[in-house]
Amino acid sequence: MNRIKQYYTKNPLTVILAVAFIARLVSVLFARGYGMHDDHFLIIETSRSWASGFDFQGWLGDSPQGHSFTYPLLMYVLFKCLMFLGIENLDVQMYFVRLIHALLSLLTILFSYRIVMRTSNDKRQANITGWILAVLWCMPWLSVRNLVEMVCMPFMVWATWIYVRNENPRTKDLIYSAVLTAVAFAFRFQVIFFIGGMGLSMLIHKQWKNAVVWTVSLLVMFSLTQLSDVFIWHKPFAEMQQYVLYNFFHSGQYPQGGFFKYFGVLAGVLLPPVSIMLLFGFFYNWKKLYLFLPSFCFLLFHSIFPNKQERFIFPIIPFVVMLGVMGCRDFLITHPLNVKWRKAVKVCVVISLVLNFVLLVPVTVHYSKKSRVESMAYMAHYRPNVKSFIYEDTPNEDFERMPRIYTLQNCTQINVMTKDSCQADTNVAFVLFADGVNLNERVANMKKYYPELQYDTVFKPSFIDALMRKINRHNRNYSYFVYRNGEVQPYQPRQNAPKP
Repeated sequence: MNRIKQYYTKNPLTVILAVAFIARLVSVLFARGYGMHDDHFLIIETSRSWASGFDFQGWLGDSPQGHSFTYPLLMYVLFKCLMFLGIENLDVQMYFVRLIHALLSLLTILFSYRIVMRTSNDKRQANITGWILAVLWCMPWLSVRNLVEMVCMPFMVWATWIYVRNENPRTKDLIYSAVLTAVAFAFRFQVIFFIGGMGLSMLIHKQWKNAVVWTVSLLVMFSLTQLSDVFIWHKPFAEMQQYVLYNFFHSGQYPQGGFFKYFGVLAGVLLPPVSIMLLFGFFYNWKKLYLFLPSFCFLLFHSIFPNKQERFIFPIIPFVVMLGVMGCRDFLITHPLNVKWRKAVKVCVVISLVLNFVLLVPVTVHYSKKSRVESMAYMAHYRPNVKSFIYEDTPNEDFERMPRIYTLQNCTQINVMTKDSCQADTNVAFVLFADGVNLNERVANMKKYYPELQYDTVFKPSFIDALMRKINRHNRNYSYFVYRNGEVQPYQPRQNAPKP
């Protein structure tokens, strides 16, 4: 134990990164599935279908849909490389995908640590920052997801580190910082407001040359990341233009919230009561403009813009933590607290630590959307015979988009939301009944169109998915009852079919 303490004293960053990697490796191995709509359908479903010769999302149709192709194209290349190596099993491929993202996320911790050391010259503050980003309850799980908000994060922090590591940035530092920022921008278009804050901080400090070199380099690099638009749509920035237009006219169709919604999101993610202290430190440290202005501009825009989804604010979490830790420390030095207040602060820290580790273990291993993934993977055993399947949810008169790529075939999802809307289709291989409400009645109704319909199996949600549904019945983590159309499918799946 003493040796470990001595090693940590001499090499705190190495220990922090090692622990962070172990936590993320656990998520690589166990946190299968996908967390939200976008990290599967906008990335995996798109790129993996391209690699298989399909176009499940229709992005390569007649006109741009408003999505940056940079990240999906990189994932497409990865899937093609894995296929070239003979790794065609999607479940195995996703282990590689999660591992790459886990390693990428370590850069966020590395450069956040260095930024705090460079800015505060205090190893204790840097250690606290590193530990928060390493083992914050949701970070290992989020780090292996295919969310653009998480993937752009390391590049934003890396770019900031290169800019602040020297008191007077060299020309090559400006170029490198701009290139990395452009990559983050290519992953997530809203990073433009972070960019605006960086540029504004240069102008406030009257660093005119830096601003020009940095801006020109950024524009050149960003243009290179969007060259796919020229080849696909024969005009530059076609996807970005469509993205801006779509959000301008359709922002009201998505989750809304008040101006302070993202303050609540940050307070929740960083775990109260310590999160309140970090948010206080973030604003208390506003004079560190190179760190504060970019993240503040990003936060301000998202607080004003109507479309408010919790994940949108994730990219600035490292900056809130960095400034929060340094700001709290500066406040305590400037305004020393009496004994009672210091005890209160310690109690707050203990409460947040307990909450964090209670949540950390189950969330790190959480198999999200398990029932959806496994019901689709089940159909892969019957390939290539599954031309279409029915998603039946007449009790709620709704449907969920299923992750069809796990079927490993180009199949169509037919949604039946009312009992009179079904029509016989000879291509239908399976019927998925969402939840078990009035199941016998629904099956009987479906058998009017498919008399040979037979029960095969049921796929239930994971523990946390089921818990979320119990807490909020509007959460659609259903069990899926799989019925097979006997007229179309053999009664037994192929024994040697690869597991998807």
